[in-house]
This record gives sequence, C-alpha cells and structure tokens, in this order.
Amino acid sequence: MRQFCRKGSSAIIGSILMLIGIAACGNLAAPAPPLGHLQVLVTDSATNVGVGTLPMSLWVGSFTTGTEWADLRTSTDGTGEFRPGDGGVIIQPYVVHLDLSASTYALAAGETNDKPVTVLVGQTVTVTFKLHKIVAGGGGGGG
Repeated sequence: MRQFCRKGSSAIIGSILMLIGIAACGNLAAPAPPLGHLQVLVTDSATNVGVGTLPMSLWVGSFTTGTEWADLRTSTDGTGEFRPGDGGVIIQPYVVHLDLSASTYALAAGETNDKPVTVLVGQTVTVTFKLHKIVAGGGGGGG
C-alpha cells in the first residue's frame, strides 16, 4: 500500500507541475509596446486663445513620404491627444502635420505645419503651433 501511495503522489505532483507550466506559458501574446503621450496645442498668436476643430495627422517618417499613424481634430480649446483610447502612441519619432487648407488661420511667423517629435516612454510630449487669423482680403494661406 505504501508503494502505491508514493507512486500516486508522484503522479499527482507531476500533473500539478505540468498544469503550472501550461498556465505560465499559456499567454503567448506579445507584450504591449511601450507607450507615451503626444498632445498638441494650437493657439492664436495675437490672443493666445486656443484654435479648435483643426485637423492634424501623425506620421511615421515625413508627411510626404511616410505613413499616417493617427489623426485628430483639436477640441474647442485648441488641444488634442493622439490615440488616448489606446493608452498613447508607440515610442518612436513622428511628424505632426497641421492641415490649414480649410481654415481661416495661417501659420504665424517662424512656424511650420510639419513638426518632428520623438515620443518618450511614459512621458507626455506637447507639440505647439501658433497661428494668426487671416484678414479678409489679406493673403496668408497655410497647409
């Protein structure tokens, strides 16, 4: 009887160890990539008030030769964040493109509508744009 108990115990212990091994290896999904946060802020250079409803896109590589990664429209206060529902964006260099083609605003002096940025692990990076209101009859488109 004693010999049977030893063999039975070994079989049970072996089964438990096998189940632990299966449970440990059962999650074969790749780990989530490290994320950071990328926010934008667009303001009127004369009033420093946020400019809302402007389309923006986030590109891996350049705007002309890269791949679009995400897009957004600024909220009424001129702010926005790329992919907040996904917990942020993958850590890598991007270009933020501001589209002013249907806007009553133009880029302020010294501004560009394509801004390179590198997102860092666990940090929030903010890209800012300064614009000026286009005066009726005056030039100054952007895009």
